[in-house]
Amino acid sequence: MKFPKLKHALLCRILVYVVILGGFIAPMIIVANLKFVPEAAKVIVGIGLAVGLLIYLLKNFVLLMAMDVGLAMLHCHNTARKHFVLPKSFSEQKVERRITRFGKKYEPSAVSPRPETLRYKSNAPITIYASGIEKIIATYHIDFLDKNQYQLIVNSATANSKALKGKKKHHFLDKSQKSSPLNRVTVIVIYARQVDEKLRNSLFDVVCKNGGDGFDTAVLPCVVDLEKQICTFDSMRMPYTGFQYPVKNRGIKIIRQNLFNNKFPFADSLDMLDPIKDMDSEQSLWDFWGTMKKELILDDKEHKRRFEKMQHREIILEDNYIYLKWKERGIWVSVELNEERRTAEIDAIDSWDYPKPHKIAKATIKEIKNLIDTHFAGLGFTTKYISNE
Repeated sequence: MKFPKLKHALLCRILVYVVILGGFIAPMIIVANLKFVPEAAKVIVGIGLAVGLLIYLLKNFVLLMAMDVGLAMLHCHNTARKHFVLPKSFSEQKVERRITRFGKKYEPSAVSPRPETLRYKSNAPITIYASGIEKIIATYHIDFLDKNQYQLIVNSATANSKALKGKKKHHFLDKSQKSSPLNRVTVIVIYARQVDEKLRNSLFDVVCKNGGDGFDTAVLPCVVDLEKQICTFDSMRMPYTGFQYPVKNRGIKIIRQNLFNNKFPFADSLDMLDPIKDMDSEQSLWDFWGTMKKELILDDKEHKRRFEKMQHREIILEDNYIYLKWKERGIWVSVELNEERRTAEIDAIDSWDYPKPHKIAKATIKEIKNLIDTHFAGLGFTTKYISNE
């Protein structure tokens, strides 16, 4: 079956849940409505199908999560653009009026160039993953924008954003919220009468080099090229997994509401992002499903073979992952190397991955971290562990 294709990523994502849930719930409904079936049999069938659904979800949890994240990323990718054409009704005055209704006005710091508008808004957290959600808008007007001026503006906006950090305090937070990070997104709107041609040709790549991880913090420069009537910013949203809504997405929403009157002009903006590597948008959902299942099974077998060959305390760094053998067990965690700062950011180390998932004792975690620290010190890197004390 060739439909739907991955280019209809949102439909594919919905269909995955419809097929799985429907495969178990539909028979329940059918049996429940059959008058000639005894009530006891209906109860037994219903319980059996419910247990079957639970077992299926548990056995295929990793596959389903991988598919969900993959399709969510593809949907975000398909709805992003390198440039958005400004609507015909666009005017700086209209945008400024909308921005004046956002949050509270603050006087900018003495960092040059100073923003003409600086607005701050802070919302109380709705989950345990943040102690507050701060949104900042800084606007700048410039006649000629080149790379040097662009960097000065970004530095100015970032400094003003940091000066406003924690400006509004939220009360009645529980213990988890108080210990969580303060989420903050900074939107930088730059109105440019003219853009240097060298900068214009690489502008999308430049604005994508924003600050923050996208989940807790994000800096979103948005260049409004008044000469070409286009708007350039990092419009690639981050998938929402149901736990924490990324602040980068909040920033994109602020841009959409204020500059585009809450509606991106996709029909006029055809400059899509480059295709995602190893993901064919013409591939059908069902072929993708089968391929993902095979790859996960093969990956699991490959990891097992790798750990079986490794020696105690041996470390392998490959494809941004650390593989470490500890006696008869093993872990593999992702690592992000920053060549400029010579730092290695390593994911949480809290459970074994081989031969089966299992909690690691605190004393063993400390020994493993010391071993990893020594390994990276030999390579000239300092280590930092994420979400694990």
